[in-house]
Amino acid sequence: MTTREKFQQINKEAKATLLVLLLVILFWTISGIGVSRLNITIFHTPLWAITGCIGTWIFSVVAVWVLVKKVFKNFDLEEEEEENHA
Repeated sequence: MTTREKFQQINKEAKATLLVLLLVILFWTISGIGVSRLNITIFHTPLWAITGCIGTWIFSVVAVWVLVKKVFKNFDLEEEEEENHA
């Protein structure tokens, strides 16, 4: 992998991570604040507390799993010396 390809991959990973962050914030807003208007309780706990906390956590775990499997690549950041450079 060339240095240029490495930096392109790093940029791709950073942009995808930012997108996931924005999606998590949007999910948290909808599942927490949006659901707070509903008067539903589960075991005397408001639904918004469950969806805003546990739901957001589950969504985040799934989103990071997708990032790791689909976007991130494992590569060495150090410069590789060419063995046939002579």
